[in-house]
Amino acid sequence: MNLKKLRHVVVLAEQGNFARAADKLNLSQPALSRSISGLEDELGMRLFDRDQAGATATAAGRQLITRARDLLYAANNLKQEMAQLRDGESGQIIFGAGPFPAASFLPAVLTELASNYPRMRTVLEVNNSDTLMEHLLAEKLEFFIADTRSLRPDKHIQLRPLTRQTGGLYCRREHPLTLKAKLSLQDLQSASYASVYLADIFMPAMRKAFGLESGQDLPLVTTCDNIYVLKHVVRHSDAILLCTQAAVAEELGSGELIELKADGWQTMQAEIGVVSLARRSLSPMAELVLARVAAHV
Repeated sequence: MNLKKLRHVVVLAEQGNFARAADKLNLSQPALSRSISGLEDELGMRLFDRDQAGATATAAGRQLITRARDLLYAANNLKQEMAQLRDGESGQIIFGAGPFPAASFLPAVLTELASNYPRMRTVLEVNNSDTLMEHLLAEKLEFFIADTRSLRPDKHIQLRPLTRQTGGLYCRREHPLTLKAKLSLQDLQSASYASVYLADIFMPAMRKAFGLESGQDLPLVTTCDNIYVLKHVVRHSDAILLCTQAAVAEELGSGELIELKADGWQTMQAEIGVVSLARRSLSPMAELVLARVAAHV
């Protein structure tokens, strides 16, 4: 018994005639007759009474036809669901993002997905690269997009470079340091900062950028992986935001935040990439998300 034979039974019952049923199924009449007879032999019972007027379902045939319609309907729905899954039109995708991608290009990507694929459920975890890596290896995420500078080579992961974001120092327009005509590293050293979580691997470069001695710590007053929280802190205090320009583009455009420049300050770059499990194919939905990401970076 297979779905093809069940469809033959249903169509024959609807048409009541082998010739009409065969025509609807694009089969020859002998081929349809063999299919019905083969199913009857397989089940060990007659499904149709035949006479010169046509074919009429028996009691057993009527019971089979009722169940067959349900099966064919379910099979058709399953086929449509798989097609939608293949095309990224429905289903669920769980992926991660670091603070900088989450505050720069991903809002536009998620908005586009919500508008164009309303049956697709997107679950996004925003976290630091180290935590996202743990969740990827535990297969809680299909992939993540983040600053990859802190990630060490690992045979279990695949890294795909995506874009580079330039880092800077940002503060509110009324910040006391904006009144100085020229800033020095000493001015920066005496300020307080708000930043995302900084892995230990970044600290030597941070000390160098600020002209700090080995062992000196940057005066961080707020550490948080939510850029929107950090921006609120900076807008309402004298803390300076350590961030990528892309993550504060809207605030820079409106004049709400301004970038501080200092002599001797060494600009740093965030290397944004896509991290996934090695030797593991991404789902169609993941590929769809990444295609939209590529269009926005």
